[in-house]
Amino acid sequence: MANPPKIPINGASTTSTNPQHARDLQDQITLALLANGGIARIQTALRQRLDEAGWSENLREYVTALFRSGECSTYFEAMEKVKARVRLEGRDEEGANGTGERELVVPVAAAEGGVEAVRRELEGVCEMRRKEAV
Repeated sequence: MANPPKIPINGASTTSTNPQHARDLQDQITLALLANGGIARIQTALRQRLDEAGWSENLREYVTALFRSGECSTYFEAMEKVKARVRLEGRDEEGANGTGERELVVPVAAAEGGVEAVRRELEGVCEMRRKEAV
């Protein structure tokens, strides 16, 4: 089976002033990534990096503690608590809670691994061109 043609991307298409054009382009890329399994590979790569860094285990322990303590009783309550605690390693400390509790810090190496996986998958479905000089 032949590979489908790549989606042409250039600087003009990514900075379009037409919001509908940007949404259409995003939809095309998402559909292409879903069709070729790219989304699943990105998720797997990021999950693997987070697991290797111990982040997934930290998350499990934190969520378990939320339910055991009675602080949360539903998935949605726990998700709100998790979203409030997650931050990227190396960011300003303004998001720190000041209580001495461990933050759910996403290690930079794990984030970089996720970015690399996204880049690889996008290269598979997009034809990247430099923006034409005006």
